[in-house]
Amino acid sequence: MQDGDFIKIDYEMRAGDDKQLIETNNEKIARESGIYDENGYYGDFVAIVGSELFFKTLNESFLAAEAGKEYEVVIKPEQAFGIRDAKNIHVHTVREFERLKVEPEVGKEVIVNSRKGKVISVTPGRVVVDYNNRYAGKTIFYKYTLKEKVEDPAAKAMAIIRIYYTKESQDFSVTSKDGNLQIVVSEASKFDIMWLEAKYQIVNEIRKYLKDAEIEIIEKYSKIEEPKKDEAEAETAAPNEEDKSGNAKKNEQKAAQPQ
Repeated sequence: MQDGDFIKIDYEMRAGDDKQLIETNNEKIARESGIYDENGYYGDFVAIVGSELFFKTLNESFLAAEAGKEYEVVIKPEQAFGIRDAKNIHVHTVREFERLKVEPEVGKEVIVNSRKGKVISVTPGRVVVDYNNRYAGKTIFYKYTLKEKVEDPAAKAMAIIRIYYTKESQDFSVTSKDGNLQIVVSEASKFDIMWLEAKYQIVNEIRKYLKDAEIEIIEKYSKIEEPKKDEAEAETAAPNEEDKSGNAKKNEQKAAQPQ
């Protein structure tokens, strides 16, 4: 393998001495381990060799991997999510959380000043938040089986979409013809702000790895169907039976009145 290759793998990523499962593309294992995400994607996973999305140690393993074989890569904390740093633990006042309209609770994930952290202590007037990555200081165990190398441009483009836009990506349609890529956006995604944000990153990544491809993104918006003219006129022109009987009674009453 070499940098830029697309490879199809099955994988499990675990953290810590107890090897707690934190990621997998196997739905059954995810459910059994209690980490199943209804918005996640489970199925064939395509990785890009050399991508910054993967740890350096893992990319080195990909380069030497062979199809059909299973590998387990042990990644030290400093090469994974980093060492826990006491400087990333901050003390906040309760008033700060009141201004944010957030109720501080131990174990709760919060965002303060655009930083994501976890509340580790709540005392009268003070809230302590740990901004270290939740897996900082833990060894990562990444087990994978390399199934095959991916060559089809449409499959590569679909892999990039799934990396940057997991939600609803399975309903996208991607085809390749004469070096051109056509991406048809799913109905649910057309109005999704997350798709609007991910689209430009996806286009840039496709251009990076599929340099000769023309990219066409199609978002279909069907016209609003209106009632046919003949049907609309018939409804307004023809009185219903109740109207007919009501008018007949009025005419009878009018005729019976003395002149």
